[in-house]
Amino acid sequence: MSSRTLTAEVLSIGDELVHAGLIDTNSSYISQQLGALGVAVQRFTVVGDDPDDLQEAIDGACRRVDVVIASGGLGPTLDDRTREVVAQVLQEPLRFDEDSWQQVLAWFTRHGRTAPDSNRRQAELPQSATSLSNSVGTAPGFRALVHSAELFVLPGVPREMKVLFADHVLPAVRRLGSLRPTAQACLRVLGPSEALLGERLGKFMLAGANPAVGITASGGLLSVRLVGTADSEAAAAALCEQTAAELRPVLGEWLFAEGLKEVPEIVLERLAGQQRTIAFAESCTGGLCAARLTDLSGSSKVLQGGVIAYSNAAKVELLGVPESLLEAHGAVSEQVAAAMAAGARERFSADCAIATTGIAGPAGGSDEKPVGTVCFALATANSSGSTDSRAWTVRIPDLGRRFVRDRAVHEVWRSLLL
Repeated sequence: MSSRTLTAEVLSIGDELVHAGLIDTNSSYISQQLGALGVAVQRFTVVGDDPDDLQEAIDGACRRVDVVIASGGLGPTLDDRTREVVAQVLQEPLRFDEDSWQQVLAWFTRHGRTAPDSNRRQAELPQSATSLSNSVGTAPGFRALVHSAELFVLPGVPREMKVLFADHVLPAVRRLGSLRPTAQACLRVLGPSEALLGERLGKFMLAGANPAVGITASGGLLSVRLVGTADSEAAAAALCEQTAAELRPVLGEWLFAEGLKEVPEIVLERLAGQQRTIAFAESCTGGLCAARLTDLSGSSKVLQGGVIAYSNAAKVELLGVPESLLEAHGAVSEQVAAAMAAGARERFSADCAIATTGIAGPAGGSDEKPVGTVCFALATANSSGSTDSRAWTVRIPDLGRRFVRDRAVHEVWRSLLL
Protein backbone atom coordinates (compact mmCIF):
# COMPACT_ATOMS: atom_id res chain seq x y z
CA MET A 1 0.00 0.00 0.00
CA SER A 2 1.16 3.58 -0.65
CA SER A 3 1.66 6.27 1.97
CA ARG A 4 -1.70 7.86 1.25
CA THR A 5 -4.70 7.30 3.50
CA LEU A 6 -6.31 3.92 2.98
CA THR A 7 -9.74 4.03 1.37
CA ALA A 8 -12.58 1.56 1.94
CA GLU A 9 -16.07 0.61 0.89
CA VAL A 10 -18.65 -1.40 2.82
CA LEU A 11 -21.06 -3.87 1.20
CA SER A 12 -24.11 -5.30 2.92
CA ILE A 13 -25.55 -8.25 1.04
CA GLY A 14 -28.97 -9.89 1.13
CA ASP A 15 -32.44 -9.72 -0.39
CA GLU A 16 -33.84 -9.22 3.11
CA LEU A 17 -32.13 -5.82 3.23
CA VAL A 18 -33.42 -4.78 -0.16
CA HIS A 19 -36.91 -6.30 -0.27
CA ALA A 20 -37.97 -7.19 3.28
CA GLY A 21 -37.13 -3.84 4.82
CA LEU A 22 -34.64 -5.13 7.38
CA ILE A 23 -32.32 -2.39 8.58
CA ASP A 24 -28.66 -2.58 7.64
CA THR A 25 -26.79 -1.98 10.90
CA ASN A 26 -23.55 -3.63 9.79
CA SER A 27 -22.43 -0.76 7.56
CA SER A 28 -22.55 1.88 10.27
CA TYR A 29 -20.69 -0.35 12.72
CA ILE A 30 -17.96 -1.24 10.22
CA SER A 31 -17.61 2.39 9.14
CA GLN A 32 -17.16 3.57 12.72
CA GLN A 33 -14.52 0.92 13.37
CA LEU A 34 -12.58 1.70 10.20
CA GLY A 35 -12.84 5.44 10.80
CA ALA A 36 -11.31 5.01 14.23
CA LEU A 37 -8.30 3.39 12.52
CA GLY A 38 -7.88 6.26 10.10
CA VAL A 39 -9.34 4.48 7.08
CA ALA A 40 -11.44 6.71 4.84
CA VAL A 41 -14.77 4.99 4.12
CA GLN A 42 -16.02 6.32 0.81
CA ARG A 43 -19.21 4.41 0.11
CA PHE A 44 -21.88 2.08 1.55
CA THR A 45 -23.67 -0.29 -0.83
CA VAL A 46 -26.67 -2.47 -0.02
CA VAL A 47 -27.20 -5.13 -2.67
CA GLY A 48 -29.47 -8.15 -2.98
CA ASP A 49 -28.57 -11.74 -3.77
CA ASP A 50 -28.97 -11.46 -7.54
CA PRO A 51 -25.66 -12.78 -8.94
CA ASP A 52 -25.28 -10.09 -11.61
CA ASP A 53 -25.99 -7.23 -9.20
CA LEU A 54 -23.73 -8.76 -6.60
CA GLN A 55 -20.89 -9.29 -9.05
CA GLU A 56 -21.13 -5.68 -10.24
CA ALA A 57 -21.08 -4.38 -6.66
CA ILE A 58 -18.08 -6.47 -5.57
CA ASP A 59 -16.08 -5.92 -8.74
CA GLY A 60 -16.69 -2.17 -8.74
CA ALA A 61 -15.83 -1.70 -5.08
CA CYS A 62 -12.61 -3.67 -5.40
CA ARG A 63 -11.52 -1.51 -8.36
CA ARG A 64 -12.15 1.77 -6.51
CA VAL A 65 -10.61 1.40 -3.05
CA ASP A 66 -7.94 -0.33 -0.99
CA VAL A 67 -10.15 -2.28 1.43
CA VAL A 68 -13.64 -3.74 0.94
CA ILE A 69 -15.63 -5.20 3.82
CA ALA A 70 -18.64 -7.26 2.73
CA SER A 71 -21.14 -8.96 5.03
CA GLY A 72 -23.88 -11.42 4.16
CA GLY A 73 -24.55 -14.26 1.76
CA LEU A 74 -22.48 -16.91 3.56
CA GLY A 75 -25.32 -19.12 4.77
CA PRO A 76 -25.95 -22.75 3.78
CA THR A 77 -28.86 -22.18 1.37
CA LEU A 78 -28.79 -21.79 -2.39
CA ASP A 79 -29.63 -18.07 -2.22
CA ASP A 80 -26.41 -17.42 -0.27
CA ARG A 81 -24.24 -16.67 -3.28
CA THR A 82 -21.39 -14.46 -2.08
CA ARG A 83 -18.79 -17.24 -2.25
CA GLU A 84 -19.68 -18.15 -5.81
CA VAL A 85 -19.80 -14.54 -6.99
CA VAL A 86 -16.41 -13.65 -5.52
CA ALA A 87 -14.98 -16.73 -7.25
CA GLN A 88 -16.48 -15.49 -10.53
CA VAL A 89 -14.93 -12.05 -10.05
CA LEU A 90 -11.59 -13.74 -9.41
CA GLN A 91 -12.17 -16.09 -12.37
CA GLU A 92 -11.30 -19.11 -10.29
CA PRO A 93 -13.15 -22.16 -8.92
CA LEU A 94 -14.39 -22.82 -5.43
CA ARG A 95 -12.47 -25.21 -3.22
CA PHE A 96 -13.64 -27.20 -0.21
CA ASP A 97 -11.73 -26.12 2.88
CA GLU A 98 -11.50 -28.99 5.35
CA ASP A 99 -10.44 -26.79 8.26
CA SER A 100 -13.53 -24.62 7.78
CA TRP A 101 -15.72 -27.71 7.65
CA GLN A 102 -14.27 -28.98 10.91
CA GLN A 103 -15.09 -25.63 12.50
CA VAL A 104 -18.68 -25.95 11.29
CA LEU A 105 -18.94 -29.48 12.67
CA ALA A 106 -17.45 -28.36 15.98
CA TRP A 107 -20.11 -25.64 16.30
CA PHE A 108 -22.92 -28.17 15.81
CA THR A 109 -21.29 -30.57 18.26
CA ARG A 110 -21.06 -27.86 20.94
CA HIS A 111 -24.76 -27.22 20.54
CA GLY A 112 -25.72 -30.90 20.60
CA ARG A 113 -26.86 -30.98 16.98
CA THR A 114 -25.98 -32.78 13.77
CA ALA A 115 -24.77 -30.70 10.82
CA PRO A 116 -27.00 -31.05 7.72
CA ASP A 117 -25.23 -31.80 4.45
CA SER A 118 -26.24 -28.36 3.16
CA ASN A 119 -23.87 -26.76 5.66
CA ARG A 120 -20.95 -28.14 3.65
CA ARG A 121 -21.49 -25.16 1.34
CA GLN A 122 -20.22 -22.94 4.14
CA ALA A 123 -16.80 -24.58 3.90
CA GLU A 124 -16.41 -23.67 0.22
CA LEU A 125 -14.08 -20.77 -0.61
CA PRO A 126 -12.67 -19.16 -3.75
CA GLN A 127 -9.45 -20.97 -4.69
CA SER A 128 -7.09 -18.18 -3.58
CA ALA A 129 -9.07 -17.07 -0.52
CA THR A 130 -8.02 -17.52 3.09
CA SER A 131 -10.60 -18.71 5.60
CA LEU A 132 -11.52 -16.52 8.60
CA SER A 133 -12.62 -18.65 11.54
CA ASN A 134 -15.99 -18.01 13.18
CA SER A 135 -16.10 -18.86 16.89
CA VAL A 136 -19.76 -17.96 17.38
CA GLY A 137 -21.55 -19.34 14.31
CA THR A 138 -21.48 -21.72 11.38
CA ALA A 139 -20.38 -19.31 8.65
CA PRO A 140 -16.62 -18.90 8.27
CA GLY A 141 -15.60 -15.71 6.53
CA PHE A 142 -12.79 -15.34 4.05
CA ARG A 143 -10.22 -12.88 2.76
CA ALA A 144 -9.03 -12.48 -0.83
CA LEU A 145 -7.06 -10.07 -2.97
CA VAL A 146 -9.42 -8.81 -5.69
CA HIS A 147 -7.83 -6.49 -8.24
CA SER A 148 -5.69 -4.34 -5.90
CA ALA A 149 -8.13 -4.41 -2.97
CA GLU A 150 -8.12 -6.51 0.18
CA LEU A 151 -11.60 -8.04 0.31
CA PHE A 152 -12.93 -9.33 3.63
CA VAL A 153 -16.21 -11.27 3.51
CA LEU A 154 -18.01 -11.72 6.83
CA PRO A 155 -21.30 -13.29 7.96
CA GLY A 156 -24.31 -11.01 7.81
CA VAL A 157 -25.58 -11.79 11.31
CA PRO A 158 -24.44 -8.71 13.29
CA ARG A 159 -23.28 -10.67 16.33
CA GLU A 160 -21.10 -12.94 14.19
CA MET A 161 -19.92 -10.11 11.96
CA LYS A 162 -18.63 -8.12 14.95
CA VAL A 163 -16.65 -11.09 16.29
CA LEU A 164 -14.97 -11.80 12.94
CA PHE A 165 -14.33 -8.12 12.41
CA ALA A 166 -12.52 -7.88 15.76
CA ASP A 167 -10.70 -11.19 15.36
CA HIS A 168 -9.55 -10.84 11.77
CA VAL A 169 -10.28 -7.55 10.03
CA LEU A 170 -8.97 -5.05 12.56
CA PRO A 171 -5.59 -6.76 12.98
CA ALA A 172 -5.19 -7.20 9.23
CA VAL A 173 -6.07 -3.59 8.40
CA ARG A 174 -3.63 -2.34 11.03
CA ARG A 175 -0.90 -4.37 9.34
CA LEU A 176 -1.64 -2.81 5.96
CA GLY A 177 0.05 0.37 7.12
CA SER A 178 -0.45 3.91 5.81
CA LEU A 179 -2.85 4.56 8.70
CA ARG A 180 -2.66 8.13 9.90
CA PRO A 181 -3.62 8.31 13.59
CA THR A 182 -7.12 9.57 14.28
CA ALA A 183 -9.24 10.50 17.28
CA GLN A 184 -12.95 11.07 17.69
CA ALA A 185 -15.23 13.02 20.00
CA CYS A 186 -19.00 13.30 20.20
CA LEU A 187 -21.26 15.98 21.70
CA ARG A 188 -24.93 15.06 22.27
CA VAL A 189 -27.53 17.74 21.68
CA LEU A 190 -31.27 17.91 22.36
CA GLY A 191 -33.59 20.75 21.47
CA PRO A 192 -32.91 22.29 18.06
CA SER A 193 -33.77 20.95 14.65
CA GLU A 194 -30.95 19.54 12.57
CA ALA A 195 -31.22 22.51 10.21
CA LEU A 196 -30.98 25.05 13.04
CA LEU A 197 -28.01 23.25 14.56
CA GLY A 198 -26.35 23.10 11.15
CA GLU A 199 -26.72 26.85 10.77
CA ARG A 200 -25.20 27.41 14.21
CA LEU A 201 -22.23 25.17 13.44
CA GLY A 202 -21.74 26.07 9.79
CA LYS A 203 -18.24 27.54 10.13
CA PHE A 204 -17.04 24.34 11.84
CA MET A 205 -18.33 22.04 9.08
CA LEU A 206 -16.35 23.31 6.10
CA ALA A 207 -14.98 20.71 3.72
CA GLY A 208 -11.42 19.74 4.52
CA ALA A 209 -11.56 20.94 8.13
CA ASN A 210 -9.46 19.04 10.66
CA PRO A 211 -11.12 17.82 12.73
CA ALA A 212 -14.05 17.09 10.46
CA VAL A 213 -17.34 18.03 12.13
CA GLY A 214 -20.64 16.41 11.19
CA ILE A 215 -24.16 16.03 12.55
CA THR A 216 -26.21 12.84 12.75
CA ALA A 217 -29.85 12.75 13.82
CA SER A 218 -31.83 9.94 15.42
CA GLY A 219 -35.24 10.32 17.04
CA GLY A 220 -34.66 13.98 17.87
CA LEU A 221 -31.20 13.31 19.31
CA LEU A 222 -28.46 15.17 17.45
CA SER A 223 -24.87 13.98 17.69
CA VAL A 224 -22.07 16.35 16.74
CA ARG A 225 -19.19 14.09 15.76
CA LEU A 226 -15.58 15.23 15.45
CA VAL A 227 -12.89 13.20 13.69
CA GLY A 228 -9.34 14.54 13.87
CA THR A 229 -6.21 13.26 12.16
CA ALA A 230 -2.61 14.03 13.05
CA ASP A 231 0.84 12.49 13.31
CA SER A 232 -0.08 10.89 16.63
CA GLU A 233 -3.28 9.83 18.33
CA ALA A 234 -2.61 12.29 21.16
CA ALA A 235 -2.25 15.16 18.70
CA ALA A 236 -5.46 14.12 16.93
CA ALA A 237 -7.28 14.01 20.28
CA ALA A 238 -5.94 17.48 21.10
CA LEU A 239 -7.37 18.81 17.83
CA CYS A 240 -10.77 17.33 18.69
CA GLU A 241 -10.72 18.82 22.19
CA GLN A 242 -9.69 22.24 20.88
CA THR A 243 -12.69 22.30 18.54
CA ALA A 244 -15.00 20.82 21.19
CA ALA A 245 -14.01 23.66 23.52
CA GLU A 246 -15.14 26.13 20.86
CA LEU A 247 -18.37 24.22 20.26
CA ARG A 248 -19.53 23.95 23.89
CA PRO A 249 -20.49 27.63 24.36
CA VAL A 250 -22.09 27.66 20.91
CA LEU A 251 -24.26 24.66 21.81
CA GLY A 252 -25.13 26.10 25.20
CA GLU A 253 -28.03 24.45 27.04
CA TRP A 254 -28.65 22.14 24.08
CA LEU A 255 -25.54 20.16 25.02
CA PHE A 256 -26.26 17.50 27.64
CA ALA A 257 -23.73 14.67 27.19
CA GLU A 258 -20.33 13.93 25.71
CA GLY A 259 -18.50 10.77 24.76
CA LEU A 260 -18.41 8.05 22.11
CA LYS A 261 -20.60 5.68 24.10
CA GLU A 262 -24.34 5.56 23.47
CA VAL A 263 -26.38 7.82 25.74
CA PRO A 264 -28.09 5.04 27.77
CA GLU A 265 -24.63 3.67 28.59
CA ILE A 266 -23.51 7.12 29.73
CA VAL A 267 -26.61 7.33 31.94
CA LEU A 268 -25.98 3.89 33.40
CA GLU A 269 -22.38 4.74 34.21
CA ARG A 270 -23.40 8.03 35.81
CA LEU A 271 -25.99 6.39 38.05
CA ALA A 272 -23.67 3.53 38.97
CA GLY A 273 -20.86 5.95 39.77
CA GLN A 274 -23.18 7.90 42.03
CA GLN A 275 -24.48 4.65 43.56
CA ARG A 276 -28.03 5.74 42.78
CA THR A 277 -30.93 3.47 41.88
CA ILE A 278 -33.77 4.36 39.55
CA ALA A 279 -37.35 3.33 38.74
CA PHE A 280 -39.57 4.26 35.80
CA ALA A 281 -43.26 5.11 35.54
CA GLU A 282 -43.99 5.10 31.82
CA SER A 283 -47.17 5.86 29.95
CA CYS A 284 -46.56 7.15 26.41
CA THR A 285 -43.06 5.63 26.22
CA GLY A 286 -44.50 2.19 27.02
CA GLY A 287 -41.42 0.76 28.72
CA LEU A 288 -38.82 2.07 26.24
CA CYS A 289 -36.75 3.74 28.96
CA ALA A 290 -36.47 0.60 31.06
CA ALA A 291 -35.89 -1.55 27.96
CA ARG A 292 -33.01 0.57 26.67
CA LEU A 293 -31.37 0.57 30.06
CA THR A 294 -31.73 -3.20 30.48
CA ASP A 295 -30.16 -3.70 27.05
CA LEU A 296 -26.91 -2.94 28.86
CA SER A 297 -24.86 -5.22 31.03
CA GLY A 298 -24.74 -3.90 34.58
CA SER A 299 -28.21 -2.37 34.55
CA SER A 300 -29.17 -4.50 37.56
CA LYS A 301 -26.88 -2.29 39.67
CA VAL A 302 -29.14 0.72 39.20
CA LEU A 303 -32.57 -0.31 37.90
CA GLN A 304 -35.05 -1.25 40.59
CA GLY A 305 -38.08 -1.72 38.33
CA GLY A 306 -40.72 0.02 36.32
CA VAL A 307 -44.43 0.30 35.66
CA ILE A 308 -46.15 0.78 32.31
CA ALA A 309 -49.23 2.65 33.50
CA TYR A 310 -50.96 3.36 30.21
CA SER A 311 -54.56 3.63 31.33
CA ASN A 312 -55.86 5.96 34.02
CA ALA A 313 -56.91 2.94 36.05
CA ALA A 314 -53.34 1.61 35.97
CA LYS A 315 -52.01 4.97 37.09
CA VAL A 316 -54.35 4.88 40.08
CA GLU A 317 -54.00 1.22 41.02
CA LEU A 318 -50.29 0.66 40.35
CA LEU A 319 -48.78 4.05 41.14
CA GLY A 320 -51.25 5.58 43.57
CA VAL A 321 -52.11 8.59 41.40
CA PRO A 322 -55.14 10.29 43.02
CA GLU A 323 -58.23 10.16 40.84
CA SER A 324 -58.84 13.80 41.73
CA LEU A 325 -55.63 14.77 39.90
CA LEU A 326 -56.68 12.91 36.77
CA GLU A 327 -60.11 14.52 36.86
CA ALA A 328 -58.77 18.01 37.47
CA HIS A 329 -55.76 18.05 35.16
CA GLY A 330 -56.00 15.04 32.83
CA ALA A 331 -53.55 12.21 32.37
CA VAL A 332 -51.18 14.39 30.34
CA SER A 333 -50.26 16.92 32.98
CA GLU A 334 -47.30 17.80 35.14
CA GLN A 335 -49.36 17.10 38.25
CA VAL A 336 -50.07 13.52 37.18
CA ALA A 337 -46.49 13.01 36.01
CA ALA A 338 -45.23 14.10 39.43
CA ALA A 339 -47.59 11.71 41.19
CA MET A 340 -46.53 8.86 38.89
CA ALA A 341 -42.83 9.47 39.59
CA ALA A 342 -43.41 9.70 43.33
CA GLY A 343 -45.42 6.50 43.27
CA ALA A 344 -42.72 4.62 41.37
CA ARG A 345 -39.93 5.84 43.64
CA GLU A 346 -41.77 4.81 46.79
CA ARG A 347 -42.96 1.45 45.51
CA PHE A 348 -39.53 0.41 44.27
CA SER A 349 -37.55 2.09 47.07
CA ALA A 350 -35.41 3.80 44.44
CA ASP A 351 -33.23 6.85 44.89
CA CYS A 352 -34.98 8.49 41.96
CA ALA A 353 -37.79 7.82 39.51
CA ILE A 354 -38.78 9.26 36.15
CA ALA A 355 -42.32 9.47 34.78
CA THR A 356 -43.53 10.07 31.22
CA THR A 357 -47.10 10.78 30.15
CA GLY A 358 -48.00 12.31 26.82
CA ILE A 359 -49.77 12.26 23.47
CA ALA A 360 -47.74 10.34 20.89
CA GLY A 361 -50.41 10.58 18.18
CA PRO A 362 -51.55 10.50 15.55
CA ALA A 363 -54.87 10.86 17.41
CA GLY A 364 -55.62 12.22 20.86
CA GLY A 365 -54.38 15.78 20.53
CA SER A 366 -56.28 18.99 21.17
CA ASP A 367 -55.68 22.72 20.82
CA GLU A 368 -54.57 22.86 24.44
CA LYS A 369 -52.52 19.67 24.31
CA PRO A 370 -51.51 18.91 20.72
CA VAL A 371 -49.87 15.69 19.58
CA GLY A 372 -46.30 15.73 20.85
CA THR A 373 -47.16 17.15 24.27
CA VAL A 374 -45.27 15.08 26.83
CA CYS A 375 -45.08 15.72 30.57
CA PHE A 376 -42.14 14.46 32.61
CA ALA A 377 -41.33 14.29 36.29
CA LEU A 378 -38.22 13.40 38.26
CA ALA A 379 -38.78 12.28 41.84
CA THR A 380 -35.91 12.12 44.30
CA ALA A 381 -35.57 11.44 48.00
CA ASN A 382 -34.95 14.47 50.24
CA SER A 383 -33.01 14.59 53.48
CA SER A 384 -36.06 13.60 55.50
CA GLY A 385 -36.70 10.54 53.38
CA SER A 386 -39.82 11.85 51.67
CA THR A 387 -40.09 12.63 47.95
CA ASP A 388 -39.33 15.83 46.07
CA SER A 389 -40.61 16.04 42.49
CA ARG A 390 -39.76 18.29 39.58
CA ALA A 391 -42.13 18.25 36.62
CA TRP A 392 -41.91 19.84 33.19
CA THR A 393 -43.52 19.70 29.76
CA VAL A 394 -41.94 19.39 26.33
CA ARG A 395 -43.75 20.08 23.07
CA ILE A 396 -42.17 17.58 20.69
CA PRO A 397 -42.66 18.17 16.94
CA ASP A 398 -45.39 15.92 15.54
CA LEU A 399 -43.17 13.93 13.21
CA GLY A 400 -44.88 10.62 13.80
CA ARG A 401 -45.61 8.43 16.79
CA ARG A 402 -42.20 6.78 16.80
CA PHE A 403 -40.38 10.11 16.71
CA VAL A 404 -42.41 11.50 19.62
CA ARG A 405 -41.73 8.45 21.78
CA ASP A 406 -38.01 8.28 20.91
CA ARG A 407 -37.61 12.00 21.56
CA ALA A 408 -39.33 11.54 24.93
CA VAL A 409 -36.83 8.84 25.89
CA HIS A 410 -33.94 11.16 25.00
CA GLU A 411 -35.50 13.81 27.25
CA VAL A 412 -35.46 11.30 30.09
CA TRP A 413 -31.74 10.71 29.58
CA ARG A 414 -31.10 14.45 29.39
CA SER A 415 -32.83 15.02 32.74
CA LEU A 416 -30.63 12.38 34.39
CA LEU A 417 -27.37 13.81 33.02
CA LEU A 418 -27.82 17.51 33.68
